[in-house]
Amino acid sequence: MKKKKKGTVWTLVIVVFIVLLGAGNGWFSASDDSTVVESISAVDGADLAKRLAAAEAAHGICYGWELHKGTSTTGKPLSEGSSRGVGVNAETCQRYMILRGSVDYTSADSVLEDSAYLSVDSSSDLRSNRPSTADLDRVGVSTASMLNEPAATTGYGALALPLLLAEKGVVAPVPEPTTAAAPATPIGRPGSDFTSNRQTALVLVTIFGGVALFGVAIGFLISRKRGQER
Repeated sequence: MKKKKKGTVWTLVIVVFIVLLGAGNGWFSASDDSTVVESISAVDGADLAKRLAAAEAAHGICYGWELHKGTSTTGKPLSEGSSRGVGVNAETCQRYMILRGSVDYTSADSVLEDSAYLSVDSSSDLRSNRPSTADLDRVGVSTASMLNEPAATTGYGALALPLLLAEKGVVAPVPEPTTAAAPATPIGRPGSDFTSNRQTALVLVTIFGGVALFGVAIGFLISRKRGQER
């Protein structure tokens, strides 16, 4: 019963930050009729890799992502990277976990529907603890969100992997780093009210020991939003 309760708490923590951050920043905005799949930008990719590196340093596991166009996750991806860097596949590490996703947009006159696919791959020692699509779905990383925001969903999904492993008890939450105080954010700067608008989520994650990795997700989200608003 205690283990079940702990799992429920972790689920609540992950769902809170996924849902609140996503709802507040337009993850699920409607897509247009274009068949072009949005990829993760070079800047966002570098930032994502840097943040995943914090989880690798704590867990000894490389975390990565792949985003594909089409109905398969094989072949050359639109975007890939890992805690080792953009363009560096996590499979180069002995222990790894990768979020793989694909999106296929059809033309307006096609009889076929748009489709998306999500899966998690890992080294053999982590196979039994891979987050399932159901695990991803309950924290807001779903095929529906992939269709609407493929780049954002791929990034958030990759950042959710360490959290989901911590929920299963495979790894410990990433410890909060000791850093110098951040410089003040000028009033009116995009994203300057981000933290104040989401204090409930921050308090929950702080209580349950996930604040550092929560900050990872926040940082990726803020940098991506600022880039879009420039």
